[in-house]
Amino acid sequence: MTTFYFEGLPWPLRITQAPLREAARRFFALWPHRCCDAEAGACVECTPGGGYVWRQGERMVREATEAAFLCSLSIEMVMACCEQQPDLWRLHAAAVAGHGCGLLLCGTHQAGKSVLTTRLMAGGWTGFGDDMVALTRDGLLFSFGIAPRLRLPLPPSSALRSYVTARRGCGDRSAVYLDAAQSGTAPWGMKHAAHAVVVLRRVASGPVRLRALGPADGVTALLQRSLFDAGQAGTTLHAACALLERLPCVQLSYADADRAAQCLTAWARQGLPAPAEEAAAAPHAPERAPSGREDGVVRPSVCCWRRRKGPVYRQVGLAGYLSDVQGNALYRLTPLGCALWQMLEQPLSEAQAVALLAEAFPQAGRRRIAQDVRALFEALRRRGLIERFFFAGDKTRGGGTAPPGQK
Repeated sequence: MTTFYFEGLPWPLRITQAPLREAARRFFALWPHRCCDAEAGACVECTPGGGYVWRQGERMVREATEAAFLCSLSIEMVMACCEQQPDLWRLHAAAVAGHGCGLLLCGTHQAGKSVLTTRLMAGGWTGFGDDMVALTRDGLLFSFGIAPRLRLPLPPSSALRSYVTARRGCGDRSAVYLDAAQSGTAPWGMKHAAHAVVVLRRVASGPVRLRALGPADGVTALLQRSLFDAGQAGTTLHAACALLERLPCVQLSYADADRAAQCLTAWARQGLPAPAEEAAAAPHAPERAPSGREDGVVRPSVCCWRRRKGPVYRQVGLAGYLSDVQGNALYRLTPLGCALWQMLEQPLSEAQAVALLAEAFPQAGRRRIAQDVRALFEALRRRGLIERFFFAGDKTRGGGTAPPGQK
Protein backbone atom coordinates (compact mmCIF):
# COMPACT_ATOMS: atom_id res chain seq x y z
CA MET A 1 0.00 0.00 0.00
CA THR A 2 1.36 3.42 -0.97
CA THR A 3 0.04 6.88 -0.20
CA PHE A 4 1.05 9.75 -2.49
CA TYR A 5 1.36 13.29 -1.17
CA PHE A 6 1.43 15.68 -4.15
CA GLU A 7 2.62 19.25 -3.89
CA GLY A 8 -0.25 21.70 -4.05
CA LEU A 9 -2.96 19.12 -3.26
CA PRO A 10 -5.00 19.32 -0.05
CA TRP A 11 -5.49 15.54 0.17
CA PRO A 12 -3.33 12.41 -0.18
CA LEU A 13 -3.97 9.62 -2.70
CA ARG A 14 -3.80 5.97 -1.63
CA ILE A 15 -3.18 3.22 -4.22
CA THR A 16 -3.01 -0.42 -3.20
CA GLN A 17 -2.75 -2.06 -6.65
CA ALA A 18 0.94 -2.48 -7.58
CA PRO A 19 0.54 -2.10 -11.39
CA LEU A 20 -1.53 1.07 -11.05
CA ARG A 21 0.83 2.41 -8.39
CA GLU A 22 3.82 2.10 -10.73
CA ALA A 23 1.86 3.57 -13.62
CA ALA A 24 0.92 6.57 -11.42
CA ARG A 25 4.56 7.11 -10.48
CA ARG A 26 5.52 7.30 -14.15
CA PHE A 27 2.47 9.34 -15.13
CA PHE A 28 3.04 11.97 -12.41
CA ALA A 29 6.85 11.91 -12.59
CA LEU A 30 6.91 15.69 -13.20
CA TRP A 31 4.51 16.55 -10.35
CA PRO A 32 6.54 16.72 -7.10
CA HIS A 33 5.35 14.17 -4.56
CA ARG A 34 6.49 11.87 -1.80
CA CYS A 35 5.29 8.36 -1.03
CA CYS A 36 4.94 6.52 2.24
CA ASP A 37 3.24 3.41 3.57
CA ALA A 38 0.29 4.92 5.40
CA GLU A 39 -3.44 4.40 5.40
CA ALA A 40 -4.30 8.03 4.70
CA GLY A 41 -6.52 9.61 2.11
CA ALA A 42 -9.13 8.13 -0.20
CA CYS A 43 -8.17 4.78 -1.67
CA VAL A 44 -8.40 3.80 -5.33
CA GLU A 45 -10.56 0.69 -5.61
CA CYS A 46 -10.89 -1.92 -8.34
CA THR A 47 -14.33 -2.36 -9.87
CA PRO A 48 -15.79 -5.80 -10.59
CA GLY A 49 -15.32 -5.28 -14.33
CA GLY A 50 -11.62 -4.58 -13.99
CA GLY A 51 -11.71 -0.78 -13.90
CA TYR A 52 -10.91 1.71 -11.17
CA VAL A 53 -12.90 4.06 -8.95
CA TRP A 54 -11.78 6.81 -6.57
CA ARG A 55 -13.78 9.15 -4.35
CA GLN A 56 -12.68 12.19 -2.39
CA GLY A 57 -15.56 14.15 -0.89
CA GLU A 58 -17.76 15.19 -3.80
CA ARG A 59 -15.11 14.25 -6.35
CA MET A 60 -15.27 10.86 -8.03
CA VAL A 61 -13.35 9.18 -10.85
CA ARG A 62 -14.55 5.92 -12.42
CA GLU A 63 -12.87 4.59 -15.57
CA ALA A 64 -12.49 1.22 -17.26
CA THR A 65 -8.81 1.45 -18.24
CA GLU A 66 -5.61 2.49 -16.50
CA ALA A 67 -4.89 5.30 -18.98
CA ALA A 68 -8.43 6.69 -18.84
CA PHE A 69 -8.37 6.58 -15.03
CA LEU A 70 -5.06 8.45 -14.78
CA CYS A 71 -6.35 11.01 -17.30
CA SER A 72 -9.52 11.72 -15.30
CA LEU A 73 -7.61 11.66 -12.02
CA SER A 74 -5.14 14.26 -13.33
CA ILE A 75 -8.02 16.60 -14.20
CA GLU A 76 -9.41 16.31 -10.66
CA MET A 77 -5.93 16.97 -9.26
CA VAL A 78 -5.48 20.07 -11.39
CA MET A 79 -8.87 21.41 -10.30
CA ALA A 80 -8.09 20.75 -6.63
CA CYS A 81 -4.66 22.35 -6.99
CA CYS A 82 -6.17 25.51 -8.48
CA GLU A 83 -8.73 25.71 -5.68
CA GLN A 84 -5.76 25.96 -3.31
CA GLN A 85 -4.17 28.67 -5.47
CA PRO A 86 -6.96 31.11 -6.43
CA ASP A 87 -4.49 33.34 -8.26
CA LEU A 88 -4.25 30.72 -11.02
CA TRP A 89 -6.54 31.22 -14.02
CA ARG A 90 -7.46 27.79 -15.37
CA LEU A 91 -8.02 27.19 -19.06
CA HIS A 92 -8.97 24.20 -21.17
CA ALA A 93 -6.14 25.00 -23.57
CA ALA A 94 -2.54 24.14 -24.46
CA ALA A 95 0.73 26.04 -24.14
CA VAL A 96 4.31 25.76 -25.39
CA ALA A 97 7.53 27.70 -24.98
CA GLY A 98 10.41 27.92 -27.42
CA HIS A 99 12.72 30.36 -29.20
CA GLY A 100 12.22 32.77 -26.33
CA CYS A 101 8.45 32.86 -26.81
CA GLY A 102 5.51 31.43 -24.89
CA LEU A 103 2.34 30.61 -26.84
CA LEU A 104 -1.12 29.96 -25.40
CA LEU A 105 -3.02 27.70 -27.83
CA CYS A 106 -6.81 27.89 -27.67
CA GLY A 107 -9.38 26.10 -29.74
CA THR A 108 -12.61 24.20 -29.72
CA HIS A 109 -12.88 20.46 -29.22
CA GLN A 110 -10.73 18.58 -31.77
CA ALA A 111 -9.01 21.75 -32.95
CA GLY A 112 -5.76 19.79 -32.70
CA LYS A 113 -4.27 21.24 -29.50
CA SER A 114 -2.62 17.98 -28.41
CA VAL A 115 -1.29 17.07 -31.86
CA LEU A 116 0.14 20.52 -32.53
CA THR A 117 1.61 20.78 -29.02
CA THR A 118 3.35 17.42 -29.45
CA ARG A 119 4.54 18.30 -32.97
CA LEU A 120 6.08 21.51 -31.63
CA MET A 121 7.71 19.54 -28.81
CA ALA A 122 9.20 17.22 -31.45
CA GLY A 123 10.81 20.35 -32.89
CA GLY A 124 12.40 21.38 -29.60
CA TRP A 125 9.65 23.38 -27.92
CA THR A 126 8.78 22.75 -24.25
CA GLY A 127 5.22 21.68 -23.54
CA PHE A 128 3.28 23.40 -20.75
CA GLY A 129 0.18 21.27 -21.18
CA ASP A 130 -2.03 20.10 -24.03
CA ASP A 131 -5.41 20.14 -22.27
CA MET A 132 -5.24 21.95 -18.91
CA VAL A 133 -3.00 24.97 -18.37
CA ALA A 134 -3.04 27.97 -16.09
CA LEU A 135 -1.95 31.57 -16.09
CA THR A 136 -0.78 33.47 -13.03
CA ARG A 137 -2.02 36.94 -12.12
CA ASP A 138 1.12 38.26 -13.84
CA GLY A 139 0.20 36.48 -17.08
CA LEU A 140 2.80 33.71 -16.80
CA LEU A 141 2.12 30.25 -18.18
CA PHE A 142 1.99 27.64 -15.39
CA SER A 143 2.67 23.95 -16.04
CA PHE A 144 1.03 21.07 -14.16
CA GLY A 145 3.59 18.60 -15.48
CA ILE A 146 1.07 16.43 -17.36
CA ALA A 147 2.41 15.02 -20.64
CA PRO A 148 0.31 15.24 -23.84
CA ARG A 149 -2.42 12.71 -24.61
CA LEU A 150 -3.02 11.91 -28.28
CA ARG A 151 -6.03 10.21 -29.83
CA LEU A 152 -5.43 7.19 -32.01
CA PRO A 153 -4.74 6.74 -34.83
CA LEU A 154 -2.03 9.38 -35.05
CA PRO A 155 -2.09 11.79 -38.02
CA PRO A 156 0.24 11.07 -40.97
CA SER A 157 3.30 12.96 -39.72
CA SER A 158 6.54 10.98 -39.66
CA ALA A 159 8.16 13.47 -37.26
CA LEU A 160 5.21 13.22 -34.86
CA ARG A 161 4.98 9.43 -35.03
CA SER A 162 8.71 8.96 -34.45
CA TYR A 163 8.61 11.29 -31.46
CA VAL A 164 5.61 9.53 -29.91
CA THR A 165 6.97 6.02 -30.57
CA ALA A 166 10.26 6.84 -28.81
CA ARG A 167 8.44 8.30 -25.78
CA ARG A 168 5.28 6.23 -25.56
CA GLY A 169 3.71 6.02 -22.12
CA CYS A 170 0.47 4.45 -20.92
CA GLY A 171 -2.43 4.15 -23.30
CA ASP A 172 -5.41 2.15 -24.48
CA ARG A 173 -7.23 1.58 -27.75
CA SER A 174 -8.43 5.17 -28.06
CA ALA A 175 -5.46 7.28 -26.91
CA VAL A 176 -1.83 7.24 -25.86
CA TYR A 177 0.17 9.41 -23.46
CA LEU A 178 3.77 10.42 -23.81
CA ASP A 179 6.02 9.18 -21.03
CA ALA A 180 6.25 12.20 -18.74
CA ALA A 181 9.96 11.96 -17.91
CA GLN A 182 10.99 11.74 -21.59
CA SER A 183 8.30 13.94 -23.13
CA GLY A 184 9.85 17.39 -22.99
CA THR A 185 7.03 18.63 -20.75
CA ALA A 186 7.77 21.37 -18.23
CA PRO A 187 7.61 20.09 -14.63
CA TRP A 188 4.83 21.09 -12.26
CA GLY A 189 5.14 24.69 -11.15
CA MET A 190 7.43 25.87 -13.95
CA LYS A 191 6.45 29.28 -15.30
CA HIS A 192 7.14 31.08 -18.54
CA ALA A 193 6.10 34.44 -19.94
CA ALA A 194 3.28 34.34 -22.49
CA HIS A 195 3.95 36.32 -25.65
CA ALA A 196 0.95 35.54 -27.87
CA VAL A 197 -2.46 33.87 -27.94
CA VAL A 198 -3.09 31.52 -30.87
CA VAL A 199 -6.66 30.46 -31.65
CA LEU A 200 -6.55 27.18 -33.59
CA ARG A 201 -8.87 26.43 -36.49
CA ARG A 202 -8.33 23.04 -38.10
CA VAL A 203 -9.64 22.72 -41.66
CA ALA A 204 -9.97 19.76 -44.03
CA SER A 205 -7.48 21.05 -46.59
CA GLY A 206 -5.63 24.14 -47.72
CA PRO A 207 -2.50 26.09 -46.79
CA VAL A 208 -1.56 27.30 -43.35
CA ARG A 209 -2.85 30.79 -42.65
CA LEU A 210 -1.91 33.02 -39.75
CA ARG A 211 -3.98 36.18 -39.40
CA ALA A 212 -4.57 38.80 -36.74
CA LEU A 213 -7.74 38.27 -34.74
CA GLY A 214 -9.94 41.11 -33.52
CA PRO A 215 -9.89 41.78 -29.78
CA ALA A 216 -13.53 40.75 -29.26
CA ASP A 217 -13.00 37.39 -30.99
CA GLY A 218 -9.83 36.85 -28.96
CA VAL A 219 -11.59 37.55 -25.66
CA THR A 220 -14.45 35.26 -26.68
CA ALA A 221 -12.00 32.43 -27.45
CA LEU A 222 -10.34 32.83 -24.04
CA LEU A 223 -13.62 33.00 -22.13
CA GLN A 224 -14.98 29.92 -23.90
CA ARG A 225 -11.97 27.91 -22.69
CA SER A 226 -11.88 29.39 -19.16
CA LEU A 227 -12.73 27.34 -16.09
CA PHE A 228 -13.71 29.54 -13.16
CA ASP A 229 -15.31 28.99 -9.78
CA ALA A 230 -18.66 30.42 -8.70
CA GLY A 231 -18.51 34.17 -8.30
CA GLN A 232 -15.36 34.57 -10.41
CA ALA A 233 -16.89 35.47 -13.80
CA GLY A 234 -16.07 39.17 -13.44
CA THR A 235 -12.49 38.45 -12.37
CA THR A 236 -12.03 36.11 -15.34
CA LEU A 237 -13.44 38.71 -17.71
CA HIS A 238 -10.99 41.34 -16.44
CA ALA A 239 -8.10 38.86 -16.75
CA ALA A 240 -8.96 37.97 -20.36
CA CYS A 241 -9.28 41.62 -21.39
CA ALA A 242 -6.05 42.56 -19.62
CA LEU A 243 -4.14 39.71 -21.28
CA LEU A 244 -5.22 40.71 -24.79
CA GLU A 245 -4.49 44.36 -24.14
CA ARG A 246 -0.79 43.48 -24.05
CA LEU A 247 -0.47 40.32 -26.20
CA PRO A 248 -1.07 39.79 -29.92
CA CYS A 249 -3.87 37.37 -30.75
CA VAL A 250 -3.91 35.42 -34.02
CA GLN A 251 -5.94 32.69 -35.64
CA LEU A 252 -4.02 29.75 -37.10
CA SER A 253 -5.98 27.91 -39.80
CA TYR A 254 -4.30 24.65 -40.79
CA ALA A 255 -4.84 21.16 -42.12
CA ASP A 256 -1.31 19.78 -41.68
CA ALA A 257 0.36 19.73 -38.24
CA ASP A 258 3.88 19.74 -39.70
CA ARG A 259 3.26 22.93 -41.66
CA ALA A 260 1.45 24.53 -38.75
CA ALA A 261 4.43 23.85 -36.47
CA GLN A 262 6.79 25.28 -39.07
CA CYS A 263 4.63 28.41 -39.34
CA LEU A 264 4.57 29.04 -35.58
CA THR A 265 8.30 28.35 -35.28
CA ALA A 266 9.09 30.83 -38.06
CA TRP A 267 6.80 33.40 -36.46
CA ALA A 268 8.54 32.98 -33.09
CA ARG A 269 11.98 33.31 -34.67
CA GLN A 270 10.90 36.57 -36.28
CA GLY A 271 10.04 38.01 -32.88
CA LEU A 272 6.29 37.37 -33.10
CA PRO A 273 4.21 40.55 -33.39
CA ALA A 274 1.34 39.88 -35.75
CA PRO A 275 0.03 42.62 -38.03
CA ALA A 276 -2.10 44.83 -35.82
CA GLU A 277 -5.74 44.88 -36.76
CA GLU A 278 -7.35 48.28 -36.74
CA ALA A 279 -9.43 48.63 -33.61
CA ALA A 280 -13.11 49.14 -34.23
CA ALA A 281 -14.75 52.10 -32.58
CA ALA A 282 -16.78 51.17 -29.55
CA PRO A 283 -20.51 51.82 -29.81
CA HIS A 284 -21.79 54.79 -27.85
CA ALA A 285 -25.17 55.14 -26.25
CA PRO A 286 -27.41 57.77 -27.86
CA GLU A 287 -27.70 61.02 -25.94
CA ARG A 288 -30.79 61.28 -23.77
CA ALA A 289 -32.36 63.31 -21.00
CA PRO A 290 -30.52 62.79 -17.67
CA SER A 291 -33.79 62.17 -15.85
CA GLY A 292 -34.65 59.13 -17.96
CA ARG A 293 -37.76 60.92 -19.28
CA GLU A 294 -37.73 62.52 -22.70
CA ASP A 295 -39.28 65.79 -21.57
CA GLY A 296 -38.86 65.65 -17.80
CA VAL A 297 -42.54 64.88 -17.21
CA VAL A 298 -43.41 61.94 -14.95
CA ARG A 299 -45.55 59.38 -16.73
CA PRO A 300 -46.97 56.95 -14.14
CA SER A 301 -48.06 54.45 -16.80
CA VAL A 302 -44.55 53.97 -18.22
CA CYS A 303 -42.60 50.99 -16.88
CA CYS A 304 -38.89 51.81 -16.75
CA TRP A 305 -35.89 49.61 -16.10
CA ARG A 306 -32.29 50.17 -15.07
CA ARG A 307 -29.16 48.15 -14.44
CA ARG A 308 -28.89 46.17 -11.24
CA LYS A 309 -25.80 46.66 -9.12
CA GLY A 310 -23.26 43.87 -9.33
CA PRO A 311 -22.71 42.83 -12.99
CA VAL A 312 -19.22 43.45 -14.41
CA TYR A 313 -19.15 44.99 -17.91
CA ARG A 314 -16.22 45.37 -20.31
CA GLN A 315 -16.21 46.86 -23.80
CA VAL A 316 -13.89 45.17 -26.32
CA GLY A 317 -14.05 46.63 -29.82
CA LEU A 318 -17.63 46.42 -31.08
CA ALA A 319 -18.59 43.73 -28.58
CA GLY A 320 -19.35 43.91 -24.88
CA TYR A 321 -19.05 41.29 -22.15
CA LEU A 322 -21.29 41.17 -19.12
CA SER A 323 -21.27 38.96 -16.03
CA ASP A 324 -24.36 38.04 -14.08
CA VAL A 325 -24.97 39.51 -10.62
CA GLN A 326 -23.55 36.46 -8.83
CA GLY A 327 -20.43 36.29 -11.03
CA ASN A 328 -21.24 32.77 -12.25
CA ALA A 329 -21.81 33.38 -15.97
CA LEU A 330 -20.65 35.63 -18.81
CA TYR A 331 -22.59 36.97 -21.80
CA ARG A 332 -21.45 38.61 -25.03
CA LEU A 333 -23.40 41.66 -26.22
CA THR A 334 -23.85 42.90 -29.79
CA PRO A 335 -23.18 46.57 -30.60
CA LEU A 336 -26.90 47.24 -30.10
CA GLY A 337 -26.79 45.42 -26.77
CA CYS A 338 -23.75 47.47 -25.71
CA ALA A 339 -25.54 50.72 -26.47
CA LEU A 340 -28.64 49.58 -24.58
CA TRP A 341 -26.62 48.52 -21.54
CA GLN A 342 -24.92 51.93 -21.41
CA MET A 343 -28.31 53.65 -21.69
CA LEU A 344 -29.68 51.57 -18.81
CA GLU A 345 -27.36 53.38 -16.41
CA GLN A 346 -30.44 55.57 -15.98
CA PRO A 347 -34.08 54.40 -15.90
CA LEU A 348 -35.37 53.61 -19.39
CA SER A 349 -38.53 52.18 -20.93
CA GLU A 350 -38.57 49.88 -23.94
CA ALA A 351 -40.34 52.51 -26.02
CA GLN A 352 -37.71 55.12 -25.14
CA ALA A 353 -34.94 52.68 -26.02
CA VAL A 354 -36.48 51.96 -29.42
CA ALA A 355 -36.87 55.66 -30.20
CA LEU A 356 -33.31 56.54 -29.20
CA LEU A 357 -31.68 53.56 -30.93
CA ALA A 358 -33.70 54.03 -34.11
CA GLU A 359 -32.31 57.54 -34.29
CA ALA A 360 -28.76 56.35 -33.60
CA PHE A 361 -28.90 53.37 -36.01
CA PRO A 362 -31.20 54.52 -38.85
CA GLN A 363 -29.76 51.96 -41.27
CA ALA A 364 -31.09 49.10 -39.12
CA GLY A 365 -34.75 50.05 -39.49
CA ARG A 366 -37.15 50.85 -36.65
CA ARG A 367 -39.07 47.56 -36.90
CA ARG A 368 -35.92 45.46 -36.60
CA ILE A 369 -34.65 47.59 -33.71
CA ALA A 370 -37.99 47.20 -31.90
CA GLN A 371 -37.76 43.42 -32.20
CA ASP A 372 -34.15 43.36 -31.01
CA VAL A 373 -34.83 45.72 -28.09
CA ARG A 374 -37.78 43.61 -26.97
CA ALA A 375 -35.61 40.47 -27.05
CA LEU A 376 -32.74 42.23 -25.22
CA PHE A 377 -35.00 43.53 -22.46
CA GLU A 378 -36.50 40.06 -22.04
CA ALA A 379 -33.05 38.45 -21.85
CA LEU A 380 -31.80 41.01 -19.33
CA ARG A 381 -34.91 40.59 -17.18
CA ARG A 382 -34.74 36.80 -17.30
CA ARG A 383 -31.13 36.81 -16.16
CA GLY A 384 -31.81 39.29 -13.37
CA LEU A 385 -29.51 41.96 -14.81
CA ILE A 386 -32.03 44.83 -14.74
CA GLU A 387 -34.67 45.92 -12.24
CA ARG A 388 -37.90 47.88 -12.49
CA PHE A 389 -37.80 51.53 -11.50
CA PHE A 390 -40.59 53.94 -10.53
CA PHE A 391 -39.96 57.68 -10.45
CA ALA A 392 -40.50 59.73 -7.30
CA GLY A 393 -43.90 61.34 -7.59
CA ASP A 394 -45.49 58.34 -9.29
CA LYS A 395 -48.48 58.15 -6.93
CA THR A 396 -49.85 55.01 -8.52
CA ARG A 397 -46.67 53.11 -7.69
CA GLY A 398 -45.35 54.84 -4.61
CA GLY A 399 -42.19 56.20 -6.24
CA GLY A 400 -38.58 55.10 -5.84
CA THR A 401 -37.22 51.73 -6.90
CA ALA A 402 -39.13 48.60 -7.64
CA PRO A 403 -41.54 47.30 -4.99
CA PRO A 404 -40.68 43.88 -3.49
CA GLY A 405 -41.36 41.03 -5.88
CA GLN A 406 -41.48 43.27 -8.98
CA LYS A 407 -37.81 43.49 -9.90
